[in-house]
Amino acid sequence: MSSQTSHALIRKTERYRDVLSENWFAYLLILPVLLFLVLLMWIPFVQGIFMSLHNWPFGGDPFWVGLGNYEYLFGWQPFVTSLKATLIFSLTTLFQLGVALAAALAVREIRRGKSLVTGSFLLSYTLPPLVTGTIWAYMLEPDLGPIFGYLTQWELLEETIYWGSHGDSALAVILFVTTWTFWPFMFLIISASLESIPEEMYETARMYGANRVQTFLRVTLPQLKSAILIALSIRIIWNMTKISQVLQLTNGGPGYETSILAVLLYRFSYEQGQMGISYAVGVVLLTMTIGFVFVFIREFERASGGDAA
Repeated sequence: MSSQTSHALIRKTERYRDVLSENWFAYLLILPVLLFLVLLMWIPFVQGIFMSLHNWPFGGDPFWVGLGNYEYLFGWQPFVTSLKATLIFSLTTLFQLGVALAAALAVREIRRGKSLVTGSFLLSYTLPPLVTGTIWAYMLEPDLGPIFGYLTQWELLEETIYWGSHGDSALAVILFVTTWTFWPFMFLIISASLESIPEEMYETARMYGANRVQTFLRVTLPQLKSAILIALSIRIIWNMTKISQVLQLTNGGPGYETSILAVLLYRFSYEQGQMGISYAVGVVLLTMTIGFVFVFIREFERASGGDAA
């Protein structure tokens, strides 16, 4: 039995050696990326897990608390509120997808002025999020902003809405502003994939009498599935770490109603200097993000397998 095991190990080693000798140049090109991932991502990640197991005051002496930080967080009601806000905030990815898909399909039907329309759609994405957040913070200001001013002046509203005083309305505003700012990214990916669909497929669908809805479900959507999954995966990673517009619009309030995990991490680290708890929040946030991305990657692989079949 041991002889068979040793022969198997020898064959496996030889196979690895052959693969390495055949692809050594490709591995050499990948090496800088691997070094970047190890030095700037994985080593800090492991260090962050280590710090999350300590009470680590900024500038002070750390001491071991084990899972104490995690027990504190999950027993703390504001953290549960933050988790719910984070899950709801992640829905902005679906809103962005809906707007981007509708816009891409509309642009595809335009015969003249397509470049002008596409450029206007990309306007919000060309501005820094800090700028767009400032603009919307002014536009939606209940007392001085023009939107509620016009709505009350035209008697569409009896009185202005102080949306920042209520968790649901504050979160709704954040969802709207974030969607408005970042949906063009998905629009770019979907539009590029949409343009690559052969026209012959649509001609065949029309020849068989398919209407617009049937054509979308049977031709367009299957061809866009991979692009949609890629866009969703990238955007959900970015959305889960956004804090600038949330801080601009609500500062995480009222209370902790809009303090998504990224904002909670910011509060613990930069405002309170509690690095151990902030890293514990970061580990929870990373775990959630990896979970979402894993689902999308698995669906992407299924879609790719289906396309290949």
